[in-house]
Amino acid sequence: MRNINKSISKQDDTLVVSETNCEISTDESIWTKQTTFRAWLLLCYTTGPVASMSRTYVPAAMQSVARAVGHTKLGEKCSFKGNDCYVKFGVGTVHSTSYVLYIRAIATAIEGIVSLLLMGIADYSNYRKILLIGSILFYGSIALPFAGLTGQNYPTLIALSVLYALLTVTNSIYQILEGSYIPLFSRAASPKGTAAEDVRRDIILKRGSVVSVMGLFISNCGGLTALLIGIIISYGKGGPMKDGYHNFLLAITIAGCVTVAFSILSSFYIPKVKGTERPKDEVLLFLTIKRMFSLVKEIQKYPNAFLYCISWVIWNVSFGNFMSVYVLLFRSTLGLGSSDSEYTVYTFMSYVTACIGAIAWMLCYPRLSLNIKTWGYGFLFLSLFSNFWGCLGISNRTSIGFKHRWEFWVFEIFYSASSSSMRSLNRCVYSTLLPEGQEAQYFGLEVMLGVATGWIGSLVNASIQDRTNNDRFPFVPNLVLVLVSIVLYYCVDFEKGMRDAEKLVQDDDPTKDDDSTNGDVEQVVEHHISK
Repeated sequence: MRNINKSISKQDDTLVVSETNCEISTDESIWTKQTTFRAWLLLCYTTGPVASMSRTYVPAAMQSVARAVGHTKLGEKCSFKGNDCYVKFGVGTVHSTSYVLYIRAIATAIEGIVSLLLMGIADYSNYRKILLIGSILFYGSIALPFAGLTGQNYPTLIALSVLYALLTVTNSIYQILEGSYIPLFSRAASPKGTAAEDVRRDIILKRGSVVSVMGLFISNCGGLTALLIGIIISYGKGGPMKDGYHNFLLAITIAGCVTVAFSILSSFYIPKVKGTERPKDEVLLFLTIKRMFSLVKEIQKYPNAFLYCISWVIWNVSFGNFMSVYVLLFRSTLGLGSSDSEYTVYTFMSYVTACIGAIAWMLCYPRLSLNIKTWGYGFLFLSLFSNFWGCLGISNRTSIGFKHRWEFWVFEIFYSASSSSMRSLNRCVYSTLLPEGQEAQYFGLEVMLGVATGWIGSLVNASIQDRTNNDRFPFVPNLVLVLVSIVLYYCVDFEKGMRDAEKLVQDDDPTKDDDSTNGDVEQVVEHHISK
């Protein structure tokens, strides 16, 4: 039996295990350092303010301006409550709420093209840091002009729509790049090679759950910062009912200032990522197309990664559709203008419950006997039930189905908390199913598929709502999406998927550890877990 020299040291609160002939982790790996992790979390915080505004205040401002310039079927001025309001869109007219959904569908379609181009080249670029910081800086800059768009006319509505589309497109760019860092953190402190497979996967999942949850948690904290500013402005500044949304515009601009400032600060601390060596004499644009074909060929290698990706994409589309309809339904049901101050508190609580839900899952997962797939089933069921509840409100004969204030507040707690946890779980599990060196491409695949299909969902919801004049009908196709997501989620074999992802590294490793080495490594790692 070979003699193996082991040493365990604590470095930046991260366990580093060094061995002869059996590498578990490297001292020089910057991804094991807590300072690097904190820098990445600061970057996550940076995106939060504008991200929260783009999901809440920007659509609300567009809805208010659309109401101001719109008209009823009889040609009269729209009221601040109800469904009878139509606005010019292209050569015709659409419902004022559908207008926002149509703009979102157009923006999402453009987002898909951008994601397709980025996902193919990000892994080969040594400028991933510059792309990430630059996209976030631009993201914050887009939010700066909103405070000046206070006019209640059609040109103002067009300007708001263009800025909303730019925010949506830029959001996908930084999400691809930001998400590609998660596997780097998850794998850095885990054992390498063929030793201790079960223990290694356990470590990667637990490490990944912490990285994923903390990334979303800190991002939500950034969103809470911006929403808190919105609450202070709404209750401090006040304003007449007809232009109360001006407070939203001011809050968006302030959020943009926060994002710009912190993105510049983060650029000094986030490390560079060395890209995969690019094939010789390859043009990056053509390389993107080739990599798409190579991804299709890799379905046989990593079937569970692709299946999980599709399940995640479908659920994420349903989540985006639900939230876009839900926040607009809140204001149209309770009254535009009269509910604006309450809306600021409502959106603030949405992020609070999202933070609590994700952190609660992160703390409970390693302490309870439930496996990670069972957690996913629970979160998906809550998503299914929330959409089912919305479907109940389609009929005028039912007294429930998001028709009362208490329903919005109760489901706000359960849906936001469970959805935030599900997003964290998805990023964690997906990271363990990806082949090393292709993180940006596979995270780009998830985003690209999401926006490629998401625009269809937004378009369908907008068309249904426009033709039925019922804000709750979009919950029906959304319910179907969640059901399909659950079926695909059931078909994924987590264990096999993680083993498939490790084959590439194992096959490329010229040295194989013998059984005695495996046993010694398992003891070291198990000792670490027990601690």
